[in-house]
Amino acid sequence: MIRALLLDAEYITVNERAVIRLWCKEKDVFTAYDKNFRPYFYLLDADEKILEDYIAKMKREAIAPDFYEKKRVKVFGKEKDAFVIYAKHPQHVPKLREIFSEIGEVREADIPFAYRYLIDRDLACMDGVKIKGREIEGKIKSYEIEEIERTEIDLPDLRILAFDCEMLSSFGMPDAERDPIIVIAVKWGEREEETEIISGDERRILQRFVEIVKTVDPDIIVGYNQDAFDWPYIKKRAEKLRVPLNIGRDGSQVSFKGGRPKIAGRLNVDLYDIAMRMTEVKIKKLENIAEFLGTKIEMEDIEAKDVSKYWETDREKVFLHAKRDVMHTFMIAREILPMHYEMAKLIRLPLDDITRIGRGKQVDWLLLSEAKKIGEIAPNAAEVAESYEGALVIEPERGLHENVAELDFASMYPSIMVAFNISPETLSPDGEFVAPEVGYRFKRYPDGFFKRILISLINRRQEIKKAMKNMDREDPRYKILDIKQQTLKILTNSFYGYMGWNGARWYCRACAEATTAWGRHFIKTSARIAEEMGFKVLYGDTDSIFVSKPVGVEELKIEVEKLIERISRELPVQIELDELFKTIFFVEKKRYAGLTVDGKILVRGLEVRRGDWCELAKKAQREVIEILLREKNPEKAMKFVSKIVEEIRRGNLKLEDIVIYKGLTKKPSKYEAVQAHVKAAKKAEEIGIFYPVGSKIGYVVAKGTGNIGDRAYPLEMIEDFDGENLKIRRREGYEVRKIDKDYYINHQIVPAVMRILERFGYSGVKLESAQKTLDFFS
Repeated sequence: MIRALLLDAEYITVNERAVIRLWCKEKDVFTAYDKNFRPYFYLLDADEKILEDYIAKMKREAIAPDFYEKKRVKVFGKEKDAFVIYAKHPQHVPKLREIFSEIGEVREADIPFAYRYLIDRDLACMDGVKIKGREIEGKIKSYEIEEIERTEIDLPDLRILAFDCEMLSSFGMPDAERDPIIVIAVKWGEREEETEIISGDERRILQRFVEIVKTVDPDIIVGYNQDAFDWPYIKKRAEKLRVPLNIGRDGSQVSFKGGRPKIAGRLNVDLYDIAMRMTEVKIKKLENIAEFLGTKIEMEDIEAKDVSKYWETDREKVFLHAKRDVMHTFMIAREILPMHYEMAKLIRLPLDDITRIGRGKQVDWLLLSEAKKIGEIAPNAAEVAESYEGALVIEPERGLHENVAELDFASMYPSIMVAFNISPETLSPDGEFVAPEVGYRFKRYPDGFFKRILISLINRRQEIKKAMKNMDREDPRYKILDIKQQTLKILTNSFYGYMGWNGARWYCRACAEATTAWGRHFIKTSARIAEEMGFKVLYGDTDSIFVSKPVGVEELKIEVEKLIERISRELPVQIELDELFKTIFFVEKKRYAGLTVDGKILVRGLEVRRGDWCELAKKAQREVIEILLREKNPEKAMKFVSKIVEEIRRGNLKLEDIVIYKGLTKKPSKYEAVQAHVKAAKKAEEIGIFYPVGSKIGYVVAKGTGNIGDRAYPLEMIEDFDGENLKIRRREGYEVRKIDKDYYINHQIVPAVMRILERFGYSGVKLESAQKTLDFFS
């Protein structure tokens, strides 16, 4: 038996039949083929005679089922008969599904063939496999599978290769039809000699890139937005220059499926897909992600838009820019991929697919594999969207508060689902558990599908955390276990949102609504207990409450422990002290800032954390928050804002302080309501600058007529700025426009700070002049 890591699963076609191909890594990479697995789906509630008539007719057509069989299955826990329809090839399944849906309910016809194999054989990517088979001929070492099973192995060292491309744009955004690649930076290890900046003749650049990939032989190739930009660009340039991109481990070229690059035997991971889930980072620039993860490299750099300019005047700066980007990409990958290795093991899918799908889909795939184990047939995706009452919010008290404790229900919604056995098949009119307010009832026994899975996830996490308690934090094993427990936590906490997600197979509005109702009940009960024990409840939302008592910090800790003990006695969920604040203020629900007893400032939901405000507005708000929390001095905060307004009036501005960023979620032409950043993007198109979907458009607002969008200009069009005047590039020459100071004062600075200051008793009026601004803040 061969023991190896399962990297990827796919299928190839041999003699018109689909053959599973697994990419595995022992010391070296090899492939394993299984030709004895057939694509299939289920048909429920169909008459067998009608089914046979359909099959007889279809056999005269190009596409017909291979065969069918009758099988006893479970549907929401209840046994019933079903037909299993086997196809000759996975590509036949969509047509067969369409035909057979006329005579019954088709289930599980949308599961990709290779992933069906993983589920049915109980295998998982990024985990071990034991294979018994005979060696066969192939471009690399290959086996024909006779027996295969999952096994635990230590994760081998996986080779990661990061790359970054720079293009020479003749005008605006690079266009693969006309603009050459001038640099490809590649990094595949920690050492300096494991970084190469490829430049020179473009054909040679591409050839050398292919050569490096083949020589390094990476298991994983990473980039940042390479799926949408770098790979299509490289492919187009390679085609023009007739350079084969044959970097697949079987010698095949890079292919595209559903707009996604596919490299045989190598996992292509776009770190931008992962960054899009990092809600803590609003502007998804590469350096911002690196800074958030603590991997940012401090070195002189240039703006991406200036690459072409420096290519003509100082190429060394372009090389350093590419080197910095590829180093960031490599280090980010080393930091965040281990958690995704664990997620792949849990969900079973290949790493590159795991990084592309959202939490709802991840839960869906976990449920599919768990359903298979108990003979349960998965429902089809819901494709519905029904609203229901959300979490309870206890309105926040205005003003500054001292010595405040934040109490948090640990994994409240999963705990509720376990405590009250919430699952689609336990929902019953005669259930023993009755949800408050909404009245939905759930059976106490037997344990529901969701409950069994959640208990398994929770128990595994508890076992890992127990093992971690006796370990040194510097022990490499500690970090591995920490990644495992974090992954389990993420997946566990995703279950509640999954139930109400309109793409869920096991969609259950009643389940989601009942869970939320119990959550509201727990918050109300906790607030009542807190008030009975002499606490003042300042704010409550979803799964936490903020309480205060007129005592010192140390005494507050003792009182809070008593409160936690009583709440835990009365409610079937765990509550814990999440944070102690010296000072805190609430703006509105989900928006607050506090100074912890450790001296850290935590900001939640305020504009300072959002991307659609300029840096100067963020700076003003950050400083106002600092002054309020550390010095408790609203008057000083207002004077600081007065000073910023005065600096704007005087023209003491830097371009980077006034740029506003907003994401482009679709092509500019597809927007119905045209926002400022979309109009800015359209202006750029007029001079040959095109932004791909997903780009962050940086723009500034000039003085003039029309709405904000009419006066918004993208950063790439700004040639120069002296604090007053913008030098704007046009197709022919330049135009000079003054910056709109009133816009930045009235629509950026003032809104960013007044939302906070209003909570301290100050009201705002629209600014009409610099003098009135000063009066406003006095």
